[in-house]
Amino acid sequence: MRNQYRRLQLDVLKHGKFLRFCEVSYEPLSDNTMLEQKNRTNNSISKWELVQRTTGNIPLNLRHTTPVPFAIDCAEICALLSRGEDVFLILVAQYRPPLDAVVIEFPAGLVDPEEDVKAAALRELHEETGYTASLEDVISVSDALCLEPGLSDSCSKFVKIRVDGDKEANHSPQPHLQDGEDIEVILLPLRRGKTEGVICTPLEQLRCMMNERGMTENRAIIDARLAMFLEGLSYAVAMTL
Repeated sequence: MRNQYRRLQLDVLKHGKFLRFCEVSYEPLSDNTMLEQKNRTNNSISKWELVQRTTGNIPLNLRHTTPVPFAIDCAEICALLSRGEDVFLILVAQYRPPLDAVVIEFPAGLVDPEEDVKAAALRELHEETGYTASLEDVISVSDALCLEPGLSDSCSKFVKIRVDGDKEANHSPQPHLQDGEDIEVILLPLRRGKTEGVICTPLEQLRCMMNERGMTENRAIIDARLAMFLEGLSYAVAMTL
């Protein structure tokens, strides 16, 4: 990149219950900061509109000027369920009003103020899918990951969890949904103990499952993060052949 940048100001244009619509002012940095401040003109200052969550744990006053901390609003959960020799990826499908469509995605949820990301991931996994795991089952937690940086400053962390499907608590899991939530759990096979005819990629398998459940007839779409994850798995397998 040719320049470094700094945020000068953040203005809240509209404040809702869960979101706020903001505008930030920013500018490129020159080698001589004092000269830059003296000769600053409106032509050097740019503006950008964005959406923020109001539920995060980063106070608004810390978002006004550079450096702005990353807002870790949610935990994305990559839950690998093992049953005997079989391995499944635990996914969810739910209606998303902004798209007016059903979205197939990783289980995910907001991180409560002062809540640890691992604890949030385990809680949301149990609430949305009914499956239980412990802190010892957490494989890894990623650094901050941006979600849609042209639209929002919302970030998440990707939490990989190992789920023991042979445990009694995970034999017939029951989700603990909040009022208004309507979530369908999908178990996507990643590895089978026995070969079952034609081999297809995880992404192709997911599309077949969507067709079998009639999801494509009711406007269904795969979340981009999940699609890229499954494409990566397919590519990694292809490279080993």
